[in-house]
Amino acid sequence: MRYLIEHQTRLSFADDVKEHQCEMRLKPIEDQLQRVHEAEIDVEPQAELFAYTDSFGNAVHHCSLVSPHKEIVLRLHADVETFLDNPFEYDPVPVAREQDWIRHSLRDVPRLWDYVVHHTDATPALQRIEHDLEIPGHAPNRPLIQSVQEAMAWIHGTFDYDPVVTHVHTSLEEVLELRAGVCQDFAHLLISVVRSWGFPARYVMGYQDAGYFKKDNENQEADAEAGDDENLPQATHAWAEVLIPGAGWRGFDATHNLLADSTFIRVAVGRDHHDAAPQRGSYKGDQEGSPPEVSLRVSCQQ
Repeated sequence: MRYLIEHQTRLSFADDVKEHQCEMRLKPIEDQLQRVHEAEIDVEPQAELFAYTDSFGNAVHHCSLVSPHKEIVLRLHADVETFLDNPFEYDPVPVAREQDWIRHSLRDVPRLWDYVVHHTDATPALQRIEHDLEIPGHAPNRPLIQSVQEAMAWIHGTFDYDPVVTHVHTSLEEVLELRAGVCQDFAHLLISVVRSWGFPARYVMGYQDAGYFKKDNENQEADAEAGDDENLPQATHAWAEVLIPGAGWRGFDATHNLLADSTFIRVAVGRDHHDAAPQRGSYKGDQEGSPPEVSLRVSCQQ
């Protein structure tokens, strides 16, 4: 699938601010499953952009605005092609060897431990927080991908999608109490469940093709209550990736109870949403800015 992406974020302030340091993770990931044919980022007021790759492999752009300003606009124009048509298409590792496969992966790439042992309020150790839920488990005599699918379906069936009950800094303990949240919360919960089994899991920020919900696929089921109205504004999306033996990283979208395929466009990954935020920064000024105004258009070209 090939997509054109137009993403704009506008930050406004009541009074002038200055010395604004702005960091952006807007350029989509490029690897064997996704190719970036073009990606242009610009800032208004005009500023020189510096690019680097962070420790998680994300493309990061940074700029400094020294002159006083009341508004900053960040724009991305990208042309991206995705290739994962069937997330189940790989050579599976025999169940009896899955644990060894994971152990060897952790030994060969020690940085993968970041996605096993990292815990914050967003992705806590579930046994250390209070809740009365029966968290799904993983039996070693069954494929990991099946256990993750069951955990994803459990989240989808247990928690309500409600965009007003949580915010970007809501803890997972609060989400468990509310039994509701948004894609960010459900991704964090699935990550926490999988890490409790001892397997690597990470957070993904990106986009999803709204036209996907028109598909009738026997392996995937869309949720009619979680944003499948094509007339609703498009927005960034979040899901989890789990290191599946034989397949590598595979995406699991607990919001819609879907495995990620070529209709999902990955932009940034990390241990949780803090590592993969599309925009963050700091500035000197007397007042907080207004909530960001985000406009997004993702158009499928084929």
